[in-house]
Amino acid sequence: MTVPDRSDFIATPGGDDAFQVEEGRDLEPFRRSVAPVPSRVARALERGARHEVASYLASPDLLLDTVNGGDGLTDDVVRQPDGTLVVACLTEMPNVTAAMWDWWFSWHSYASRRYRLWHPEDHLAASMAEDRRDVRSIRDRWVGNTSYVDELVGGRMSRLAIHFLPPENLGLDTAKVDRLGLAICARISTRPERLAVGHLIHLVENVPGGARMHSRFHLGDGESSIPMVGKLVDRLANAPAVRRRLVADQFGNALLFHCSQEMNHLASFLPDLHERFGDE
Repeated sequence: MTVPDRSDFIATPGGDDAFQVEEGRDLEPFRRSVAPVPSRVARALERGARHEVASYLASPDLLLDTVNGGDGLTDDVVRQPDGTLVVACLTEMPNVTAAMWDWWFSWHSYASRRYRLWHPEDHLAASMAEDRRDVRSIRDRWVGNTSYVDELVGGRMSRLAIHFLPPENLGLDTAKVDRLGLAICARISTRPERLAVGHLIHLVENVPGGARMHSRFHLGDGESSIPMVGKLVDRLANAPAVRRRLVADQFGNALLFHCSQEMNHLASFLPDLHERFGDE
């Protein structure tokens, strides 16, 4: 069954300074319906958020120790003592490589039609802050750049600015990351409020026969970019009780569901998509 094109959604996120191309490629072969989440994710959603007595994020580099179980999370929503929320999602991706994801993040945000391939029900529009399509290094096309996206999470509109960072900015050892595959790291901000609300890491580990993605969202560490009142907003937004209200347990469940859907969906055809457009 094909999914609706949603070509009537023409808004360009990010404002007048955002860069978006007019997509003229035939993407029809890659527009497919989204499958249900894996059964282990469904069980995690039924369990709901866990409230921990100690923070597991003391060393982000633990995530890279995949041989010994990483940071101990698989598919989880974890409320931490400081009020922040951690969402963890595992995606098994046969026939996919870390290099394909590197290319995807350099390619998809330049056109909303490409972005909607990733999740045709929840993804609406995308653009990039800077046009780096002619940069020789694929990695440098998106690391340090900002993707503006409009998407639905749990039926609620999120208008986000996702600023991609080098892994070391989030405490990850670059040499270890390179041995494993790729780490997609970013600071997440809400565009209307100009408020940074968290970080994300998608660690793509090359494994025999494909790749494995370890996704982590750390939400609730607010930081305002509004002049004059920013410091006051920061103090208010980062109080544990406020964090629990601004990023509710239910949103964590919705994000786990969304992440599992979008990553499994794209992984199902990413090898074919990369073969067709990977030289761009």
